[in-house]
Amino acid sequence: MKGFAAIFLSLVCALGLAGCGNLSAGPGRPVSTYIGDYVTRVDMTHSVGGATTQWAAENEDVDRLRTWASELEYEIFAVEEGRTPVDEEDGERYDFVLTEGDYPGFTYIINGPDNCYLLIEGNWFSVLNPSDPPTQG
Repeated sequence: MKGFAAIFLSLVCALGLAGCGNLSAGPGRPVSTYIGDYVTRVDMTHSVGGATTQWAAENEDVDRLRTWASELEYEIFAVEEGRTPVDEEDGERYDFVLTEGDYPGFTYIINGPDNCYLLIEGNWFSVLNPSDPPTQG
C-alpha cells in the first residue's frame, strides 16, 4: 500500500510540474494563430502621442499582418503590480480586433525600438525581435 501511495504522489508531482510549464507559456498559441486563414478582416487602431487612427485590413493586408505576426518571437513578461508596459509615456499602441473566429484580438505596444510587448488574452509578453506592424494608418 505504501508503494501505491508513493507512485500516486510521484505522479501528482510530475503532473503538477508539467502544468507549471504550461502556465509559463501563457495562452499556449502563437499570436499568428489568432489571425487564422479564415480571417478576412482585422480592425486596427493605432494610438501615439494622443492621436488615434483607425482602419481595417482586408485581403492582402490581412496576409501581410498574418506574416508579420508569425515572425514575432516573444516570451512571458512578469508585470509589476499596478504598472504595465502601457503606462509608459510616448509609447505606441496597436490594437488588432478580430471579428471572425474564436479570438478577440491582441495588442502590440512599442515603447522604443527594443522595448516592445504583446498583450494576448490578458497575458503580457516581451517581444524578442521587435518590428513595426504592416499598416496603412
